[in-house]
Amino acid sequence: MMKLSTKARYGVRMMVELARLLETEKLVHLGRIAKITGLSENYLAQLAMLLKNGGLLIGISGKGGGYQLAAPPEQIRISQIVQAVSGPLCLTDCVNNPDICLNSSFCEARIVWVVLSGCMVETLEKYTLADLVDKKRLAEMVDEYAHLPLIHPDRVMAETVGVEMQGCPAETGRNQED
Repeated sequence: MMKLSTKARYGVRMMVELARLLETEKLVHLGRIAKITGLSENYLAQLAMLLKNGGLLIGISGKGGGYQLAAPPEQIRISQIVQAVSGPLCLTDCVNNPDICLNSSFCEARIVWVVLSGCMVETLEKYTLADLVDKKRLAEMVDEYAHLPLIHPDRVMAETVGVEMQGCPAETGRNQED
């Protein structure tokens, strides 16, 4: 299965919560985000360091310290967040570094990987942090992509009720005899 890294998913999640909290506060402590997201403060600190190094966060030290965005949410692209915490966006190493594969000059599959990687980057460039914080904009995005069957998680989960799924977090702790 191809998927974004945990760092990428949680980095975006952290930035969304930070942007939301900064609508009413000047600085946000990672402990607040940890309570909201359920992520450990230590893990969030690791992500914050990557995001700071990527020029997306500003950290203020001291007793009243915390974090703030380095730019307005409208100027922070989701692609920037993902790249800051995960590195270059591509599906395979040969997309960005064709010299690592002797077949890259004539590999038919590489063409598909380049196209898919390009579409992924274009999509992540299209959206900003502000888009993910704005409920109206989120609703517009859901409407725009309503043709995608997985866009509505509640529907997907309702369809799997009663279906045993090995390793599914929803099934954790459930008595196997149920």
